[in-house]
Amino acid sequence: MNTVSLAAPPGLLRGPIFDSGFIVGIAVVAVAAGLAVTAQPDLFWPILALDLWILGYHHVVATFTRLAFDHESFREHRRLVLYLPLVVAGAVTAIALTAGLWLLVSIYLYWQWFHYARQSEGISKAYAGRSRGKDIGDSRLTRLMFYSVPIAGILAVSARQPQEFLLMPVKTFPVPHWLAFAAIIVAAVLCFAWLVMQIRAFKRGRLAVPYVAYMTSHFVMFAFAYLWLAEINYGWLAINMWHNAQYILFVWLFNNRRFNGAIDPERVFLSTISQNGRFALYIGVCLTLSTFIYFLVQHIGIDALSRSLGVSVTAAAIIIYQTLNFHHYVVDAVVWKLRKPKLRNNLGLS
Repeated sequence: MNTVSLAAPPGLLRGPIFDSGFIVGIAVVAVAAGLAVTAQPDLFWPILALDLWILGYHHVVATFTRLAFDHESFREHRRLVLYLPLVVAGAVTAIALTAGLWLLVSIYLYWQWFHYARQSEGISKAYAGRSRGKDIGDSRLTRLMFYSVPIAGILAVSARQPQEFLLMPVKTFPVPHWLAFAAIIVAAVLCFAWLVMQIRAFKRGRLAVPYVAYMTSHFVMFAFAYLWLAEINYGWLAINMWHNAQYILFVWLFNNRRFNGAIDPERVFLSTISQNGRFALYIGVCLTLSTFIYFLVQHIGIDALSRSLGVSVTAAAIIIYQTLNFHHYVVDAVVWKLRKPKLRNNLGLS
């Protein structure tokens, strides 16, 4: 059941419709959301609510289709499911009760930036791995170019010294404006060099079009969210939507290719909802599960934690949600390493 046919066209993860939506469609929606809330700030909270419900909560729960939707996965990752949440919850609670909520929010600001960049890098490597026979350039130089825009972005955010992030107190590193500006110049030079590399590859007839398209979307999204949009919340909303939607589709793709058009008798539930033509069923199951879990968190868990720790409802909410976020970040760093042979085989990577 772990052997998959590499039916996707060369360079693509699945096919023209899926990949065009994955690369272009998601980015267009995310940019549109950022522009909409910039033009009409009253739209921020309604769009944020939809993002959290349809994408954010769902994308965290989607992680557990890799961890706990079948016995083999649960046995392989039981420490991540049973023990890691307790460790993360203990650390988050200790920080909240000692240093204060501002530190949790500040950690989240930087960790989510790194997490988004790392996920995007993994996806770019997946496209690179599907680009057999094409010229994608030196891997070390490409990685330097890849991270130059995200680094310039987070330095620019830090230099602005925002006092609040999502209505919560936040502190950023004291980055001078000249350093942020220098990082932008470096990123621009590196991106231009990358563009020249792709033009040369095109002239040789070896341009990896889907890979280049994805890399372009990466540069555009990080520049738009962290550099173009000066309001930290608006930029975060745009790139959060992009990240969440990417993750949901990539996990579905992994599960779909994992079962290769057949029902696995040892993983009947997951393999059934992951078949071709059942995308809506898969999304519906995950969305229903995430809605149920976060409903319990919102209406029972937060109040119970507030009473047990003797803290405000806001503090309890931050502790719970950051525990879920940080656990998700650690899990993703463990289970989505593309150097793992089984994972590479499943995704059809060279």
